[in-house]
Amino acid sequence: MYDDDVEDRMAAEHQRRKRQAADLDYIRRYYALEQRHGIRVAIDGRVRSNGREGVLVGTSGHYLMVQFDGDEQPARRHVTSNMEYATADGWTAVTPVSDPYASTPSGAVR
Repeated sequence: MYDDDVEDRMAAEHQRRKRQAADLDYIRRYYALEQRHGIRVAIDGRVRSNGREGVLVGTSGHYLMVQFDGDEQPARRHVTSNMEYATADGWTAVTPVSDPYASTPSGAVR
C-alpha cells in the first residue's frame, strides 16, 4: 500500500466527518430538538421510526442515516417525520418545526 493511498483515505475521512459535523450543527439549530424536547441528536444515538429501532450512523444533508436493527444498509430519514429518540426518560417523539409560510393564504404577498 502506498502512503498516498493512506493520506487520501485520511483526507476523505476528515472531509466526511467535517461535513457530518456541519450537517448535525444545522439540524440541531434548525429543529431545536434539545430546546423543544430535551433531545441531543448525535451519532450512535438510538432512534425509532414507525416502530422500528436503530442507531443514527450519519447524515445525508439535512437528513439522518439510520441503521435499523437487522437491516444491512442504513436508511435515510427526516429528523422529525415519525421519529422518536431515546432519552434518559425513555422514548421521546418529536414534532415538526412550524412552517412560517404555511398559514399564508395563497396569492397573498409576503
